[in-house]
Amino acid sequence: MYLGAVAGLVFQSITGWKRGKIPHWGILTVLAIFFIAFGIDGANSYLYLLKQVSPGILPGIPNIYTPSNTLRLLTGSGMGLAMVAMLFPAFNQSVWSDGDEKRRALPGWKTFGLLLGIQLILDLLVLTQSPLVLYPLAIIGVLGVWLLLTMVYTLVYVMIVGQDNKFSKLRQLWLPLLAGFTIAMIQTAAIDMLRFWLTGTWGAIPLHL
Repeated sequence: MYLGAVAGLVFQSITGWKRGKIPHWGILTVLAIFFIAFGIDGANSYLYLLKQVSPGILPGIPNIYTPSNTLRLLTGSGMGLAMVAMLFPAFNQSVWSDGDEKRRALPGWKTFGLLLGIQLILDLLVLTQSPLVLYPLAIIGVLGVWLLLTMVYTLVYVMIVGQDNKFSKLRQLWLPLLAGFTIAMIQTAAIDMLRFWLTGTWGAIPLHL
């Protein structure tokens, strides 16, 4: 999911810098399908995991299908693209004084198709299982978590302090970005501490706590 989000952010930053209009309804429909597919596959995968860990649990709720990592990769990538397709224009609308709210960050099917093609290539690279591919993409995915959280909390900070549409250059955003990054780090640390308190480990979560 976060690899898809990073790919979407980088792509939109190159093709639609400061554009603040959301995609048209056709592309939004495809993104909504990605969102629904992610939810269904995630729920099915979690149910399958519960039944593997605790046999006999929820016998009245069958799995729709046997989960696969390939499908999780594809649905997660689609979800990441859907997230940033909405977050990127929202960020531009709220931050820039000279943002272009009349043009879409994803202007049409050709651009959207190119983004999907790039993401598919990334997914196929992941499926090669090559360490030369997996390690850098894994690092990019982890950094993507902080990137998205930083963007979200930067938006919150800008709105709280009343600095909406006050910036025209990226370097002027250093304080809001620093505030957003700091909040993201605090949230990450809090979740890590809660996880350690519940599981007693920084490593893999035991199947039976």
